[in-house]
Amino acid sequence: MTPAAWAAIGFEGVLILCGLWLAWRLFARPAARAAKAEVRLAEWRVSPIDFASFLCFGFVGATALSGAAGLIVRHVRMSSDAATIVGSAVMEGGFLVGLAGYYLMARAQMRGETLRLALVPSLRGGLVTFLVAMPLVFAASNAWEFALVEMGLPDEKQELVSILANTGSAALRWLFVAVATILVPAAEELLFRAGLFRYLRTRVPRWAAIGFTSVLFGALHVAWGDHMAGLPSLLPLIVLAVVFCLAYERTGTIGTTIVAHACFNLNTMLLVVTGMGS
Repeated sequence: MTPAAWAAIGFEGVLILCGLWLAWRLFARPAARAAKAEVRLAEWRVSPIDFASFLCFGFVGATALSGAAGLIVRHVRMSSDAATIVGSAVMEGGFLVGLAGYYLMARAQMRGETLRLALVPSLRGGLVTFLVAMPLVFAASNAWEFALVEMGLPDEKQELVSILANTGSAALRWLFVAVATILVPAAEELLFRAGLFRYLRTRVPRWAAIGFTSVLFGALHVAWGDHMAGLPSLLPLIVLAVVFCLAYERTGTIGTTIVAHACFNLNTMLLVVTGMGS
């Protein structure tokens, strides 16, 4: 246990205590329970074909940019770890470029249904969402780790987490931080919350929209092969995704969950570099 590890433990404890206090103040105390929560997320009035176009634009952008980058990377010397992180950055960036193209083409038909990204409310709401999620994710993580050990299932970290923990390159770590706190939160929140959840929440039962998108979010972070790398993150990420769905529904601002997601990834990287886990 290094001093950095002890400091990380103390910091995590403060985050969890703040999250418990906020959860009590905002949701559990009598006055909060008596107040009716206002839902600010409006129905997404888009046809199935337009929604399919939304997904196609994102995935085509990711595929096209990844393919173009692959042709360039062949002529550049880099380690396998660097290639993995660069590839992730290009894929997430391509997805965002594709979605930007969709919104530019469809803006004439959107009639005020553009995504809300208000800066100050997003920062405030994102921080609150992150803190409220922390005690729940912490409990789910420990319970899930115990279950994996009892069932004899693999507890291998995600590949990207292992790269961050083992790399000695400062440049690679900074690139990792940029990808994990900017590109990944933006791309994943636009896909899972502003895309899948927003489309499904008024077309199927609300619990089904939250449950399906949250389980899918967690499952796609696991490499379902022989080693099932990332399996320890499955249940914690499902819990995190449920909190993000509820926060997005309550605030109506996708910036809230993008900021919360970025905070969560940044906190995870802090734990990894101090040797406290994945």
